[in-house]
Amino acid sequence: MRAEQHIVTPDADIAFWDEGDGEAVLLVHASFGADWFAPLAGLLPGLRVVRTHRAGYGRSRDLSGRLGVTDHARHLAEVLRARGIGPAHVVGHSTGGTITLQLAAAHPELVWSMVLLEPAFPYAPDEPESDAMRRAVAAAEEGDLARAYGFFPGSVCAPGYLDVMTRALGTEGFRKSVFSGRYFFEHERAAFAAWDADAAGLEDLPQPVLLVAGGEGERLNSPYRARNRALAGRLARARQVTLPGVSHAMPLEDPSLVAWTVLDFIRRHPVEAAHRPSG
Repeated sequence: MRAEQHIVTPDADIAFWDEGDGEAVLLVHASFGADWFAPLAGLLPGLRVVRTHRAGYGRSRDLSGRLGVTDHARHLAEVLRARGIGPAHVVGHSTGGTITLQLAAAHPELVWSMVLLEPAFPYAPDEPESDAMRRAVAAAEEGDLARAYGFFPGSVCAPGYLDVMTRALGTEGFRKSVFSGRYFFEHERAAFAAWDADAAGLEDLPQPVLLVAGGEGERLNSPYRARNRALAGRLARARQVTLPGVSHAMPLEDPSLVAWTVLDFIRRHPVEAAHRPSG
């Protein structure tokens, strides 16, 4: 494994890893855990895999305390440019999927295709109602991050998710995942609420997009199937797929299935030779 690297901007210190050769794929993790994509990163042979920790998570730092979605997308763009990469395939999970959409809108020359695993925003008008986030916020405000985690993301993960996460991340990794919720509740929640999907111009994005939902979402009554349908109606080149036996924790529940899905989509949409970086 190549060493951890950093890029420092005026508002963030971003840790990233750049491994392998071939077409580039950027992994953009969700909130509540910087390393949910770590298992997937090792299952993408023949690709150059770039994995970051977003500002406020893991080995990265938010130096301003005022970051918005456009800032998180800009950090990703700066990592890609610093490494001489572009365009890249981008895989985003949950809030990482939303940041991926913003990256494609603001820096279209850097994004060739997108695989979005249950993107968190924008909301859909017909999604099922849930008070899980309200209860999670209340628990976080009381300082009980473990209970908050049980409400969200726990409510959109299949039963047994605690064991899945502990096996995949280790006991200490799972503890860090739970306590990374502090950054979400104190900073990111407001940033995503303020994100303007209309201003991003989603309808004008030219990139092919695969919208992925977990099959367990129907049983859990999670909102992501509705959100994927709504996004598919706005994106010019979107396709939807449902993966059986997984929920919102799919990068940890079945990283091999997620990897196969990503590889299959990338093979269908290769970066044209004229766009590949030389050297």
